[in-house]
Amino acid sequence: MISLIVSEENPVLPKDIKLVFDQVNVFYMKYYPGHGNSRDEMQRMYNELSKIKKEAEKGDAIIYARSYGVFYSDGMKRLKNFFSKPVIISTEAIVQKLKDLKANNLYVITPYNQRRHDYEIKWLYGLGFKVVGSIALGRTGGPAIASTPHQLVIDATKVAQESSADAIYIACTILSTLPILDRLNGRIPVVTAASASVDKVKEIINLRNNS
Repeated sequence: MISLIVSEENPVLPKDIKLVFDQVNVFYMKYYPGHGNSRDEMQRMYNELSKIKKEAEKGDAIIYARSYGVFYSDGMKRLKNFFSKPVIISTEAIVQKLKDLKANNLYVITPYNQRRHDYEIKWLYGLGFKVVGSIALGRTGGPAIASTPHQLVIDATKVAQESSADAIYIACTILSTLPILDRLNGRIPVVTAASASVDKVKEIINLRNNS
């Protein structure tokens, strides 16, 4: 069984992930504005996680499908140490997948408004990636992102496939991508927030089964 931790604004991934895994126990966390980087934000986050810790650890692995509190390595390390089971952190899985592809030059697609889109670009630059092109789909808030038509994502990816990028990165676990991964394929490899997380879970499960 997989334990999936998402924002209360994310109705998409709990549904989409069942295309891949049969047994998923979903835990919803409250949505707060911000990025979870401040001391007060972190304290509030861990107070909330403490309430679901015991049940979440009943899963074989835990997916933390949020960026809140885990944009940077210190936050990722703290979250992994908090749980006794393997933790797949979406932000970490994304970065690792892009590095595995040796993708230095990225084309970035986000569902966000321009301000949040720019934060994502800044985050990637801070990790050493170069962004050679990007598209912001201009949607604000969980409900708007969750209702993004698949065709918008497909069309944006077609544009990105014409670029000189090493990889295309599609942000946000609230954006539905798992059902359309085959329609995003092209000359340039595509990494989505959801697909990177799922691939990491599969990797951990395979390692355990083969050990």
